[in-house]
Amino acid sequence: MIGYEFIFLCVVVRFTSGANILGVFTSTSRSHIIIHKAVADALIDAGHNLTIVSSESLPGNQNFQSILLSEKEETKAAKEEYLSKVLTSNGVKSFLENNIGAISMLSKHQMEVTFSKKLHRILSENSFDLVIIGYFFNDFQLVIPAQLRVPVIVSWLAAPTNVVNSFVGNANDQSYVPSVFLAEDANVMGFRRRIGNFLITTAFYVVEKILNYKFGNYYNEYVQEFNLKDMPSFDDMRKNVSLVFCNSHFSEGPIRPNVPAIVEIGGIQIKDKPDPLEPKLKEFLDNSSKHGAILFSMGSNVKVSTLDPKIIKTLYNVFSKLKQNVLWKWEDPNPASFPGNSKNILFSKWIPQDDVLAHKNMKLFVTHGGKGSVVESQYHGIPMIGLPVFGDQPGNIDKIVKVGYGLKLDYKTMTEQELSTAVNEVLNNPSYAANVKKFADTYKDRPLSARESVVFWTEYVIRHHGAPHLQSPLVHMNVIQQYSIDVLAVIFGALYIVYRISKLCICFVWRKVFGKKCKSKAKAKKSKKE
Repeated sequence: MIGYEFIFLCVVVRFTSGANILGVFTSTSRSHIIIHKAVADALIDAGHNLTIVSSESLPGNQNFQSILLSEKEETKAAKEEYLSKVLTSNGVKSFLENNIGAISMLSKHQMEVTFSKKLHRILSENSFDLVIIGYFFNDFQLVIPAQLRVPVIVSWLAAPTNVVNSFVGNANDQSYVPSVFLAEDANVMGFRRRIGNFLITTAFYVVEKILNYKFGNYYNEYVQEFNLKDMPSFDDMRKNVSLVFCNSHFSEGPIRPNVPAIVEIGGIQIKDKPDPLEPKLKEFLDNSSKHGAILFSMGSNVKVSTLDPKIIKTLYNVFSKLKQNVLWKWEDPNPASFPGNSKNILFSKWIPQDDVLAHKNMKLFVTHGGKGSVVESQYHGIPMIGLPVFGDQPGNIDKIVKVGYGLKLDYKTMTEQELSTAVNEVLNNPSYAANVKKFADTYKDRPLSARESVVFWTEYVIRHHGAPHLQSPLVHMNVIQQYSIDVLAVIFGALYIVYRISKLCICFVWRKVFGKKCKSKAKAKKSKKE
């Protein structure tokens, strides 16, 4: 009896000591939200009280207070137009312009949410112990923890990179850590590869400074609009992020040093036990035991139904001729919009990707190569065929090709023959599945699970009032100081001074010792010429 009472007491104490945490997850990309919400779910299950600001309905655990601030129709339409143009862009200039346009619209929406009077009222009327910001070009939202006077943790979608490293002073080691936007062609980068890596890192540094100037203005506008007093500056808030949760794990490579404030939570969105599938999906996959099943999805930002009809025809003609069943993510639920009605293809508007990839009959994932999709496929030991579109996707797919987890195709130019050959190669060559299953064992082998890491480090930050002792000195250093350019300048300057003084001394001694002899020789030569 005493044992039961003790357990009950522990549960009550744990529940009543839960912190009040505000999650600000305002990206409208569902793939982003899945990662950030998984962080929140771990904390909810640990007994903490979560209030989540979002722009869309959230998946998973619903035991939290939701504040829904929807995207404006004009902003949403502009963003989707840019994304649609990305799929049909011809040339680097057009591709970059449309990518930047889409990111700008997403950033604009997050700014509109931040300036919402509804959000400001909630911040004014409630007390929180911590803020977690789902990061994607929304640095200005640091004004929220600044207003609340509480610590802040950043939730990031991928491995540590320039955009989040600066928050906690994590070094950008471009000499041996390749950018996520460039393929990894070797463990140690050659000279040309390091030049490319240096240039892209420098470009992002410049872009970051430009964006920070713009975001700093948004931050100051917010302070003025709501007449907030004694607020820290934007720069000060950027230097006072307690932790960054990164959806990565060292086993994925490359091996690099991280400061303690970078906490790897790779695979946080993957459930220990898959949720039950809806009857239609379950029946379709259960009936795939003879030849297996294939999942085809281009993620949450790319609408397959808006692709060039030639590309859709290529995909359908190949998939419809396979022995395997194909589960195809298709955004338009109207059957009249489907590219065909083959018995081995099931079109679905939304697919619970993690749960589907965990199914025993799943044999192949044809994917756009987003970080979340690649991680889930690797975790469940499913080989891939990558059709990357933008962002980090080409680099992600190049990496899985390099390590033997799958193949890569250009979705814009691939032929039916090329797609069919790739599918049959991955399905019939057991090395791809063997390689990715071997990695899955390594990926899962860690002292704390991703969820346990989230809970421990979040509570650590709260216990230690922001944990300022984790802060790297690099946070307070500029590029000149970071790379010791000023030190090198002083050293080379000193060496130059020593060189000049030494030269003067040698010349002085030379003239004193050999001066007369030199002069007589010079006169002799002159008279000889005359």
